[in-house]
Amino acid sequence: MQLNNRLEHMFNNEDSSEVRTRILKEAQALFIKNGYKGTSVRDIAKASGTNVAMVNYYFQSKYNLFEIIFEDALDVFAKRIFETITSDLPFFELIETWIHAYYELLFEYPQIAAFILNEVSLNPEGLTQRIKKRNPYSSFSKIEKRMEEEIKNGTIRETPAADFLLNILSMCMFPFMFGNLAMTLMEIPGNTYNELIANHEKYVIEFTINALKPCDKKQDSN
Repeated sequence: MQLNNRLEHMFNNEDSSEVRTRILKEAQALFIKNGYKGTSVRDIAKASGTNVAMVNYYFQSKYNLFEIIFEDALDVFAKRIFETITSDLPFFELIETWIHAYYELLFEYPQIAAFILNEVSLNPEGLTQRIKKRNPYSSFSKIEKRMEEEIKNGTIRETPAADFLLNILSMCMFPFMFGNLAMTLMEIPGNTYNELIANHEKYVIEFTINALKPCDKKQDSN
């Protein structure tokens, strides 16, 4: 209790919510730049003009701080993706918008990919619960029904919805999850890799749409 009082007095000229917001903002910037493992509480404290004790006072640990940032980003991410896949856009336009949304959001919130990778290995049940509470089933059931309609209309070939969803998710997430490994193997800097990924988005869109088209329509488009 005495420690908490001393910490509060250290910032008695500044509103505690402003301090908390500043720590969150600087932590997010550092997590994006250096990743979770490459960012220390000391780094966050220095960037936010606080100290390690203050960061721990407000957030208890680096993991809790990262978790808060991830939850906020995941809310934005889920809302955008679910709104896209439940829209009434023409089907191929919907796919293009959907894939573009993944790339745009992951460039803006790269901590999502990092956190998912971290949670898959350390806390898969927790990650499952995070996703479930955002009720993805209603959105995915709608895209499944939409695909059934497109198959009946001859717009796309027979394609299991689950396989289709997994393909889009893996193709969009993988380049961001393993960016550091890819940059190391290819011996290229971050800005070059980002340009590569931006161009890769076009390939993923074209590949996905062509994989869905019936064979006769693929030939017509060539």
